[in-house]
Amino acid sequence: MARLSQYQLGSNKELMLQLNAITDQGGEGLMLHHKLGLYHRGRSNDLLKLKLFTDAEATALDYRAGKGKFTGKMGAIKVKSDTGKVFYIGSGFSHKERENPPAIGSSISFRHQGLTDSGIPKFAVFIRVRNEP
Repeated sequence: MARLSQYQLGSNKELMLQLNAITDQGGEGLMLHHKLGLYHRGRSNDLLKLKLFTDAEATALDYRAGKGKFTGKMGAIKVKSDTGKVFYIGSGFSHKERENPPAIGSSISFRHQGLTDSGIPKFAVFIRVRNEP
């Protein structure tokens, strides 16, 4: 663990420049805290995490059955990205979407937080089927 320096930013533009600089150096993002906020054990609205996300497209290939509260529903969808990588997306779906998942062959949009060393999207989250608003 290391203590990090803190500084104030004067605008949203400065914030985004700093966020891009940190992520370009391999960092995940920034921690923002309210200037009048005090330390609270646990979660607090005085401390927020700011990360960059990337939206991408993929084609639905297959389904993985759900477990636990998703038994009898889709647990994850197997997809192939536009770059040819095959992986599963298991979060971002509503209960209704798990009961009636995107059709095999349909194009979906998803959000992720960068790529693994092998080019697989990290923390992929389903957004929508492409032909839906």
